[in-house]
Amino acid sequence: MSYLIKNVVFVILITVFAIACTSKKEKLAKSIYKMEISDSSYTPKGMNELANMYFDYAQSFTKDSISERYLFKAFIFKYITGNWDDALKFANYYKSTYAVSENYYSINLKLADLYNTGKKNQDSAVYYYLVSDGKAQFSTDEKRKAAGILEKWALAKPAKAKAASALYTGGKLYQMANDFTESVRLYSEVANKYPDYEKSPDALQAAGFICWNNLKDIEKAKLYYKQLVDKYPTNPLAKEAQTLLSENILTMSDLELSEYLMKKNKEKAQ
Repeated sequence: MSYLIKNVVFVILITVFAIACTSKKEKLAKSIYKMEISDSSYTPKGMNELANMYFDYAQSFTKDSISERYLFKAFIFKYITGNWDDALKFANYYKSTYAVSENYYSINLKLADLYNTGKKNQDSAVYYYLVSDGKAQFSTDEKRKAAGILEKWALAKPAKAKAASALYTGGKLYQMANDFTESVRLYSEVANKYPDYEKSPDALQAAGFICWNNLKDIEKAKLYYKQLVDKYPTNPLAKEAQTLLSENILTMSDLELSEYLMKKNKEKAQ
């Protein structure tokens, strides 16, 4: 009889707990919806209130299908309104709770700006820009801003282990933003200041290609390709650069280049 009573009590407690959770979930969901459709949701105060609701929901119902999206939005709202400490708290909770995803990488990119703008911590900003490279979607403005910060940091701390990587990534971001002159400048800095860096040959190859293809400065392109050949003769990129130089490909017109490539492809097929 005692065993039966204990089982009944346990079932009752579980039921009460489930009802309480459902009640809280419904209450939170209604409050969130009400705030989302209100005019105040577009104000800094409203965004912060909504962010707190999202966070409360995500903490209380972590495995709910919408919790991950709520937590991401909570972070973004705190970031937009400049509530840096809350944004960091939400970011850390998100990253420790949910799997790596597009939102995860987006958070890292925003953290880079948060540390640079809000916390005045360039070391952390550079770290997050570097880990975001190739993973997060940078806007054109973000590319230019990140490139500038990476360059400034690398020039101020040239002995740092990541200085060469910061300059190279800055050059790549400038290239992606179509700031070709700035991109070549940073690629050149990489090759000249860090000749032993593993991506210095890539930097020279990229600088040569940009001068040839984008800036239409053939003489500069030749200089970068020649530097690549002279400094890194065993690198596969040097072989390609040597071909460009020895075959006078850089001075060919589009039509001449097309004919050259067709001839080479025909030779390979034979």
